[in-house]
Amino acid sequence: MMKKMRKAALLLAAMMMATLLCGCGSFDASGYIKALLDNSYKNDSTAFVDQKIGTKEQAQELYEKGIETALKSLIDDVQISDGLKGEYETVLKDMYKNVKYTVGEATKKDDGSYEVEVKYQKMKVFGPAIESYAVSFQEYEEEVDAKIQNNEEVPSDEEILEQSFTLLKDGIQESLGNLQYEDEASMTVRVELVNKVYTPNGDDVANLEQQMFDTEALK
Repeated sequence: MMKKMRKAALLLAAMMMATLLCGCGSFDASGYIKALLDNSYKNDSTAFVDQKIGTKEQAQELYEKGIETALKSLIDDVQISDGLKGEYETVLKDMYKNVKYTVGEATKKDDGSYEVEVKYQKMKVFGPAIESYAVSFQEYEEEVDAKIQNNEEVPSDEEILEQSFTLLKDGIQESLGNLQYEDEASMTVRVELVNKVYTPNGDDVANLEQQMFDTEALK
């Protein structure tokens, strides 16, 4: 289950790689990166539309597609109720909107590409969530074991799975209610010209999102 959670951090990479801008005329690389970040995390399409990356409707479609992708990665092919899936979707949106970042100036390189500095504070969400989940699930296992010992009716495998993912969701929600962040750090995101089209470097984008969450707690 924890390995599945790690895949959820692919949202921003999928969103950015789906958004391209023609490499002609003036280009605001810093504004471009901020527009993508704001739309992907905050569901704020203002800069996305102002930068003429796309329409408000297209921005919303990309945001929802990103959340859907993250949700599928999080629960994989596990069969849980539609209601619980909806709760996970809400949790994901809450988690992403709490990301902290500041987009700095862009530096143009000789090959026409740009380097954009992004400052961020790593969100400590998964570590506390897993700790809470481990305690809660152990208590649940003990309850089930007690029923077995007392020859009482025990939950089905499907019910146990549903409860397991419910406890995991509760752990994330609890963590989001008392979020802590690490000190500010920064990294560079390259925006490259590929076939006369500006697009952010995929490795940089994936690395940025990995760095903004305590994904090391999921290993």
